[in-house]
Amino acid sequence: MFNCAMRQVEERHVTYQVDLMVWSNRLDLVAISNFKGREVQVHRLHWQKVWNLPAPKENVTVQAIAWRPDGKALAIGYSFGIVYVVDIEDKEILDKYDFSAENPEDPYDCKPVGISCITWAVKAGVLESATEYNVYDDTTIFLQKPPSASTSYKNQGSDDIVKCYKEIPEPSQLSMLMIGYGNGNIYMSVFGRYPYGTILLPELVNDECGEYKILDINLSNDFSVMQVLYLDKITKNIYLSVINTSVLSAYSEELFVVANKHCQIVQLLSHLDQTMTSITEAWEHILLEMDSKMAHYASSVPKGGVSADLLELLMLGVPSDELELFLLQELTAKGLKKFGSSVELSYSTIQKLVLKQLNIVGHNLSYYLSDIRGLTRIPDRFKILGLDETTVTRSIRACCAFLNKCLELQQVIDVSMRNYKAFFRWLFVVIIRLLDEQTPCEIVKMTQQEFTHIAELLYNFDNVQTEGDNASEKPVKFNLERLGQYLQDQDLTILPDDEDNPWHKFLKDNSCLVNDSDTIFSMSEFRRFSLVQQQKYLKDAINQVFDVTGKNIGKHFSVIYNTKCYENRGIVLNPERNLRISQTYDSNQDRFVMGLVDLRNAPDRLCFMSIQIKEKSCSAVATKYYFSSSLLQEASQSRLEDESMEIMDVQFYSAEYLSVLVRHPRHEDNSIFIQLPVKVALENASDLNIKSKICVFNEKTHEKNISSYLDQSVFKILEKMDGFRIAVSGGRKVSVVLSKSHRKVRVFEMEVNGDDEEDETLDATPQSQSSHAGDQQTPTKHDASTEDFN
Repeated sequence: MFNCAMRQVEERHVTYQVDLMVWSNRLDLVAISNFKGREVQVHRLHWQKVWNLPAPKENVTVQAIAWRPDGKALAIGYSFGIVYVVDIEDKEILDKYDFSAENPEDPYDCKPVGISCITWAVKAGVLESATEYNVYDDTTIFLQKPPSASTSYKNQGSDDIVKCYKEIPEPSQLSMLMIGYGNGNIYMSVFGRYPYGTILLPELVNDECGEYKILDINLSNDFSVMQVLYLDKITKNIYLSVINTSVLSAYSEELFVVANKHCQIVQLLSHLDQTMTSITEAWEHILLEMDSKMAHYASSVPKGGVSADLLELLMLGVPSDELELFLLQELTAKGLKKFGSSVELSYSTIQKLVLKQLNIVGHNLSYYLSDIRGLTRIPDRFKILGLDETTVTRSIRACCAFLNKCLELQQVIDVSMRNYKAFFRWLFVVIIRLLDEQTPCEIVKMTQQEFTHIAELLYNFDNVQTEGDNASEKPVKFNLERLGQYLQDQDLTILPDDEDNPWHKFLKDNSCLVNDSDTIFSMSEFRRFSLVQQQKYLKDAINQVFDVTGKNIGKHFSVIYNTKCYENRGIVLNPERNLRISQTYDSNQDRFVMGLVDLRNAPDRLCFMSIQIKEKSCSAVATKYYFSSSLLQEASQSRLEDESMEIMDVQFYSAEYLSVLVRHPRHEDNSIFIQLPVKVALENASDLNIKSKICVFNEKTHEKNISSYLDQSVFKILEKMDGFRIAVSGGRKVSVVLSKSHRKVRVFEMEVNGDDEEDETLDATPQSQSSHAGDQQTPTKHDASTEDFN
């Protein structure tokens, strides 16, 4: 029999009203949200705050919270239909799911679809593809890892460093994030990153006109069966549906393989975005230098006067009065050297980013996409995942076009750097001559080809753009077309000269190669694309590969049983707010176990139900239990009037125990924490014919006082604690009780031994983390360290 040896480790009065509380099964951390949904906080066992995350916008509430099985991320669902997956170390948003506009074509359905529940399940056991080495999957043999984006570019005199993209270690187990939301649909995502698809529950239960709301989702350990509790918005009744999800179990290896490749692609796209940001910053640095040196002079001459004066100086060798004053007093020889070095450094930085970042990322993307295209050609294994070879081929073409555009940009940079070096050298000689100083002969000598390069640079050197009607307020921008056009989201204005390109000539003369091959293709359709446009096209093409909006995964699922579970009495606007529901799956007995309490209509009754599925056979039990005050009476005490106690909250501590919080029958300031053995509840429950259309929990359902079957050791009286909600974790052996005021919490360690009770110095993180390493339900290669959330 379980011994409810609870030791209080902390009691806190908080300034905000706590609403949701969820423990991590890997770390002694609890995630909480406040009553108005303004923020989510993560606390350690002793209630030290790790971080807090404000709501994304005003007037939204947190509807659901779920931990990733490895404890490194947290999924948060908001009332306006957004789900954030947050990194536990630095609260960075890893992923974002937007369900706020599920029915954009329906003008009458303008309400946002709220998130009603989130479950993050993990498949038991380690997959073969995650443990056995396969030389074909070892990308380190073929691919070069991109350098860290944080060291790629840094502005001179600036401490701002581009943050490196977050690498996610390859998991060893298959996990599934399931998001239930307001219109009765369930969105499924492998690892919380790879989109698998959406189950339309109304269609699955053959009621396409039904208006449902998902209340809770529970997936079996082998991913073969799923149990869903949902609310019928019209009748306000609660239904229970057992769904056959054997496709997830049968194709778990395939899901694992494709999801891992998707994660790699997502990381590369993130790296690509950050590198493009660094290139843009380096380019803006050049423009800033130009503005700071040339703006004052350009504002004193007519439009186009800068290039005209410089061309006149180049042709005649004599500067205008304004240009001479600018060269000797504003620019100066020393300033020109510094200016030239800064511009050359920026150009060199852009070239390195293109060569060592964009090219490597582009090659890696093409490798992974080609790998996925190979998987689409194994239809018996991967067709069920919805991957389309044509769409993947289009993304590979987009990737090759991006690499070609990077090569094109490198050539433009080479030409621009050559022209600028000649330009700065020529200006330096002009300034030295104006100062009548002696110059080395090797600097003075300039070839006719260099003069041609300078003239090419000065043509359209300045392009003054006017904002507003007042010409005196117009900002001066030096439009360096050859390079800058590639870094803008618009078509190129100066196209590359590729008429003599032998490859283009070859394809033009042999058009059959382009028409009959999905590997050889022409770049003519991307000729006018800038690098930014090419990047957007690439991202869109890759998103199309993993787009699930038109993917019907419901055809792979089937309903085993769908039964009315609970009838709501009276007219209630939001009956789910009065319900306390908890589910778990017992892998040893292959059974789902559920506990339900209606705080409004029957607060003293625990609706207990279990469904066992083995080899296509199903057995179920269901009973209404209540706890009487006789549970508190010692044998030596006289028996007082026996009355049922009001239940405040229920939550499964593990597959063996159901934690129940009840109100003390005689002391309103006290509450009672009960660890109800599931085995006892099952042994005393009545058999249920789940095929019957009668409501499971109705007025005729058998009711039983379970107090007489419980030992005195399974409960603990919490003095001076009017408990209202609980959060428990059998994996970490901890619990937290929230008071009725929502402002006081008590944190407990469960299953404390006698020796441990004498130890008053308990550091839950990381000491208790290591002490409980053997108690984790989810097998992992290593536990997290203190750095994981410091």
